[in-house]
Amino acid sequence: MKRLFIKITCAALAVLSAVSLTACSGDSSSKKESSTASAQTQTTVSQTTVPQTTSAKDLKKETDLKKLHVPDTTKDQFAGYWKITEGSGSQLKSFTFCFYGNQKSYMLIGTMGYFGTYKLEEKDGKPIFSSKLPFGLDGDYTYEFNKERTSVVLTNISDKSKSTMERQENFNSIPKPDENPTVDEAIIGAWKDDTGAYLYFGSDGIMYTNQVGVNFSFYTYSAKDGKISQTYTMKEETTEEATYSFDGEKFLYNNYEYQRISADELV
Repeated sequence: MKRLFIKITCAALAVLSAVSLTACSGDSSSKKESSTASAQTQTTVSQTTVPQTTSAKDLKKETDLKKLHVPDTTKDQFAGYWKITEGSGSQLKSFTFCFYGNQKSYMLIGTMGYFGTYKLEEKDGKPIFSSKLPFGLDGDYTYEFNKERTSVVLTNISDKSKSTMERQENFNSIPKPDENPTVDEAIIGAWKDDTGAYLYFGSDGIMYTNQVGVNFSFYTYSAKDGKISQTYTMKEETTEEATYSFDGEKFLYNNYEYQRISADELV
């Protein structure tokens, strides 16, 4: 996971290298977000024999990834998915911002998310929205919602720049799986390393990683004979190759050790 995390971070910096960000904006052309075009069909499964204890066999292997990173819209008026559509930051059209409703947030580019925080408070009789994210929204803002609370105008306290955000309904960051992916049944399930980082491989050809507190990513993937081909989207689709093997009950991903866990732990 360490090497993968470094690649993800470098990819993000490459995408944003042309973006001159202020507290809420930057100069960037719209990034074309793509995902694998094929709808899910029958999966081709290859078999690998892996030693397992009875307890390991009993662990739940699959979960509904749509339950991950879902905001609780009952918590506060910012909880949900948003895009900047006007004003400062409107060039960042490939960015989606999610506020969980419990002061946690993330910024999504393509199929890669970067964690942050936010809070709501009142100062000098004015409502204040404070956001801390790696890119994009990062600062303190006064705000005003429209009547339906489907849009909000943010005014940066520091430089007085204004940005309009529009709420995104039915948002989904999970890519469509490739048609007929080759999936090794032995790796299907959730895995965790000694730093708390997660890997997940679904039988549908969707892979998920989470460097807790830093970032997460969704991929389409195929796996066979100790090799994984995994594709994510940021500025464009990028495919990477990884290796895997087993040492007893340990799963080795690019030679880093993981232990099987219940897929329920992801959600």
